[in-house]
Amino acid sequence: MAFEALAKPVIDALMKALDRAKDAHLKDNARKAIAEAISELIRIHPDVSKAEGRIAIAKAAGILDQDLFTAERMLKKVKKAARKSAQPRKRKKPAARRVAKRTQRKR
Repeated sequence: MAFEALAKPVIDALMKALDRAKDAHLKDNARKAIAEAISELIRIHPDVSKAEGRIAIAKAAGILDQDLFTAERMLKKVKKAARKSAQPRKRKKPAARRVAKRTQRKR
């Protein structure tokens, strides 16, 4: 009984230290994931799903950092640019033809 009373605080302290080390390692990996997501989004042809995954890792780790918000903002802009470029553009007729049609209508 005396041994258990002495060992319990030591074991609790060790478990707490291991939990802190695990949390620190997890947060370190999450910060690396954010950096990789930002570097992916900077590329000319970014892999959006890879960046989304890395941002999700950081969120799951509980990181609330300026870098995370920056990565999310960049992701939104990249998605918006991708949607814009995917839409077919409406071609305008040359100015001379438009003017000619207007004059024909007035007659």
